[in-house]
Amino acid sequence: MTGTDISWSRPGETFNLRVAAVITYGQQILLCTVDGLGYWFLPGGRVRLGEPTQRALSRELAEELGHRFPGGPLALVVENIYRDGSLQHEIGLYYRVTWPAALADDDLGGGTEPGHRFRWAAVSELDSMPFEPAGLIPVLRDLGDDIRHVVLD
Repeated sequence: MTGTDISWSRPGETFNLRVAAVITYGQQILLCTVDGLGYWFLPGGRVRLGEPTQRALSRELAEELGHRFPGGPLALVVENIYRDGSLQHEIGLYYRVTWPAALADDDLGGGTEPGHRFRWAAVSELDSMPFEPAGLIPVLRDLGDDIRHVVLD
């Protein structure tokens, strides 16, 4: 049994530990948004205390997409530090995940998370759409096989 989200807030400050998936299908990458949010991001969510990050990602993807995905290698460690009315500091572990051949590429609506929507986009399209964190776009364009540490401040 795992605990609560590894996330805390106090006046003017928030910290989150997040996992995300760089899910590819051919030359496209899977994006997620939540109703009312106004931008797209890579699917994933918060890690719970006592939960290994790959298990957290599998849980989040199952909740959001309704499918279990095989674990993939760690691609990015992202420190995202920004102000959104208060200081936000997020550590994200981003894993490479390949869309399973047994699933149709449009099988995107089976999750239980309300308001979540998904779409495929070429990485080259990210510049022309609202994508967050925007600083991650050049990194996704040049994603190699090595684990990279990225600081977005």
